[in-house]
Amino acid sequence: MFACHVDMSRWQGLMNSEIPVPRYYQIVHQLEKFIQDNNCAPGEKLPSEKELQLSFGVSRITARRAFEEMERRGLVTKQRGKGTYVAKQLDGPKFPKFTGSIDDLFMIGRGGVVKEATTDEVPATARIREALGLTEQPASVVRIQRVLLLHERPYAYHQNFYPTWIGNKIQREDLLKYPLLEILERKLHIPVLKVDQVIEATLADTEIANRLGISFGAPLFYVERTLYGEKIPVGFTQAYYRGDGYRLSVTLVKTNIRGLKRWRSPTPAG
Repeated sequence: MFACHVDMSRWQGLMNSEIPVPRYYQIVHQLEKFIQDNNCAPGEKLPSEKELQLSFGVSRITARRAFEEMERRGLVTKQRGKGTYVAKQLDGPKFPKFTGSIDDLFMIGRGGVVKEATTDEVPATARIREALGLTEQPASVVRIQRVLLLHERPYAYHQNFYPTWIGNKIQREDLLKYPLLEILERKLHIPVLKVDQVIEATLADTEIANRLGISFGAPLFYVERTLYGEKIPVGFTQAYYRGDGYRLSVTLVKTNIRGLKRWRSPTPAG
């Protein structure tokens, strides 16, 4: 087997102690990107733990933990007494593109498998009261928590909040079979006419990391949605997607508006 040629100086000074991401995970991020950019072929040998330690300026334990995390993800294989090698078949999670449309929410939900689903009634926080337009204090809402699998890997953790008059009608057996949007529209006959959506990047805390099988501080794709019926909000969602497989895909076209060129997202036909 050939050794992967790596200029170890490329990683000197890259560790950042000011961000809340563990050092070993920063190493994983750098090595994973290096491999995926086709700098190393499957089966090629990677630098040793000692070389990583010196290059990144970390302890031997941190370097070892980085390799252990990469092995857990299927990026590398370790051979006792020989070293660490790029996996011959990279089997990282293959998750769908996300374009942000409401149709995507149905399709992604249909493609996933619900690993776990729990329902309980909880006090509504100020943020949830605002999103759902609840004026009474204190107010309670029905919370539904679900972990979704795709290709047998956890890829999303959803917290959905509904007014009790809606949430108490949702059956747990339906949660294991259907996307929640489909339950609202087709089971409860509550039309969803508009969705306000906010997308941002965040990091996994301990609870979400455990649910999604990722490391503490791993990057996440966070989506916050407020669902509206005919006149009032009918649901509020906090969705966390693994950042190692999701991509946000947006198509822009140049249009002429009153003589000015503007880049805009095209309106779907039909």
